[in-house]
Amino acid sequence: MHNKTMPEISTKHHSVHKLVQEAYEDQNLLGWRHAIRGRLSTKWTKAQTLHAQMRGSERPAQGNIIIRLIWNTVDGLWKERNKMEHGTTEKERTLNAVARM
Repeated sequence: MHNKTMPEISTKHHSVHKLVQEAYEDQNLLGWRHAIRGRLSTKWTKAQTLHAQMRGSERPAQGNIIIRLIWNTVDGLWKERNKMEHGTTEKERTLNAVARM
């Protein structure tokens, strides 16, 4: 675990801000590497739900959106990394394999 200080969320004592702070602290316990893999604290969704309710939004909080965004980003990075590492054509793959020998 890293000894990083928590980012400034808000100095207000608003219920949404409290939930965001709790979600951040909970995610610290779970681990941020897990967040990158889509394993988020359930408190993120609770904070998002409360925020939507306070704004009068009819749409329910969609915690899976953030997971989808994380997965799409990581998937894009992985594919780009593989292109650089292995190449995209047979010629590039052969040259890369020879270079690794």
